[in-house]
Amino acid sequence: MAAGGAIELTGGELSVEQVARVARDYATVALSEQARQAVQESARYLDQLIADRRPVYGLTTGVGALDGQPVSAEDNREQQQNLLRSHAAGIGAPMRHDEVRAMVLVRANVLAGGMTGVQPETLDTLLAMLNKGVTPDVPDRGSVGACGDLAPLAHMALPLIGEGHAWYEGERMAGAEALRRAEIHTPVLKGRDGLALINGTEQTTGIGCLALVDAQRLVAHAETAAAMSLEALGAVADSFDEETALAKPHPGQMATSARLRELTSGSGSVTRPAPGRLRDGLSLRCIPQVLGATRESVEAAERVLTIEINAANDNPLFGVRDGWVTSNSGNFHGQQAAQVLDFLAMSVTSLAVISERRSARLIDQHHSGGLPPFLIHPEARPGLNSGMMIAQYTAASLIGELRTRSSPASIQSVPTCANTEDHVPMAPIAARHAEWVVRTAETVVAIELLLAAQALDIRGARPGEGVAACYKSIRETVPVMVRDRVLGDDIEAIVELIRGDRLSD
Repeated sequence: MAAGGAIELTGGELSVEQVARVARDYATVALSEQARQAVQESARYLDQLIADRRPVYGLTTGVGALDGQPVSAEDNREQQQNLLRSHAAGIGAPMRHDEVRAMVLVRANVLAGGMTGVQPETLDTLLAMLNKGVTPDVPDRGSVGACGDLAPLAHMALPLIGEGHAWYEGERMAGAEALRRAEIHTPVLKGRDGLALINGTEQTTGIGCLALVDAQRLVAHAETAAAMSLEALGAVADSFDEETALAKPHPGQMATSARLRELTSGSGSVTRPAPGRLRDGLSLRCIPQVLGATRESVEAAERVLTIEINAANDNPLFGVRDGWVTSNSGNFHGQQAAQVLDFLAMSVTSLAVISERRSARLIDQHHSGGLPPFLIHPEARPGLNSGMMIAQYTAASLIGELRTRSSPASIQSVPTCANTEDHVPMAPIAARHAEWVVRTAETVVAIELLLAAQALDIRGARPGEGVAACYKSIRETVPVMVRDRVLGDDIEAIVELIRGDRLSD
């Protein structure tokens, strides 16, 4: 941390949690002195390379399949500005502000590493945009994930040359006007500033980091929802015993089993095996196996994204101290991030699938252990009232969509740039899919929480302490449904509890 509590960028120590703090909570950022020195040395080295007329990709040459075309020192500044204009070919809906802020932050951290070559004043402008709340207007589509997330990053960088659009104080305006109102100096791009701003994986990792933070929270709430369903259905407890977990000691399975024991501690509903009730349906007894696997996919994503946001995602790369230069780096390629985000999307979809199966069991009088059909309250008349029937329809519909969005993007390569970039990872698509899957799965879990709370009310069960705390939070937000009312409002209210992390456990 820098003075004043700002998050200090070194180029190698940024965490996923810090990305979320800057993106969503508007935490301030600063450049460490060591990073500033590295950036200054790299900028001086670039000036020397230009003076020596040494061939360096995107510095003294064109880019892409035009890398055989020389670019003179006199044309360097115009070339760097033109790169932003020509590469700003994105289309689609605007990215969310938190996603754009995450993208700006991660690119700034990459540049702070001193291996990619950028002018210090250009990097300072990115940091000022974050600290003063200037958010570029960036369309979400157009990147294939190599060579970098070119189109979205170009849109992100347009305000630095007085072009494009940005948001400031709640208003969308020309990029130049946003910087003027925020009193941010507009840098003069030179060296390889234009290419340095766009040649990385930051749309992928910006969106991916936020999806990951949300997935971490969702796993905890999905475990709580599962425990509440176990209580409501009077499930058998030995499926999450410690001895059972240790017999197949995947770390995620053991962690989920431990949490289920904690949540149901003191329960009067979850039972031990007894004649006539030795085992439950798989959506109940396989909770540790499924949610434990999701836990581990989340942890894998965090490992990969933490490396990615602290790496030199660029080409060319420069080793200033030893004079090393490569124009042949593939570090802008987002395959690692794409694969792990595909994995995250698939795993969170599995979390949602098993949640919907428990919701279906809760409303089915043939599988709910004596609960009324569709959880119609005993004081209401069936037929006149339909109870929670259609909430499960909604969950089923979302499961269908989740399955279609969980198809891996990282295998969908389509060659680009006159076949010089003949393998691309489609990493931003994987990131957008992961983000959509997590937010949609939140609704599926919210439906399970709503139904399980209704079931606890009808059964009059005494839940464990952890489940009781969650139940209390739900009932402070949504009352028990005695007679039919608009269920969509109730579902949205529980979704907001999940997203606000306000479910006690």
